[in-house]
Amino acid sequence: MQVYQKHQKGFTLIELMVVIVIIGILATIGIAILLNIQERAYIDTLKSDLLAAYKASVVYHTENPDGVITIDILKEHGYSQSKKVNLNIVDGSADGLEITATHPGVHGVYQVDKDGRISKQ
Repeated sequence: MQVYQKHQKGFTLIELMVVIVIIGILATIGIAILLNIQERAYIDTLKSDLLAAYKASVVYHTENPDGVITIDILKEHGYSQSKKVNLNIVDGSADGLEITATHPGVHGVYQVDKDGRISKQ
């Protein structure tokens, strides 16, 4: 009696599992990098909004040294709010200006002071 053996070409279950694990690791690294890039873009948006709000407040306070800014006043003086950015005026006076901003995609609160310095709280 003759025994016939088939020489099959293909992948074993172990080889397929190793490939799936490697793909999973690469996907995890890719997602982490993508989320980091996305958060940096949101931070740049926050900083841009804070700088625009600061510049609008400087224009307003040049015309009204004793005035206090509001969001509406900022908009009248050139400020345009980006999507999902929440701007809060902590102190709207010229001497103690402080504006904060948050974004759902960013951890923490960013602020601009009376000298135009932007920092994370």
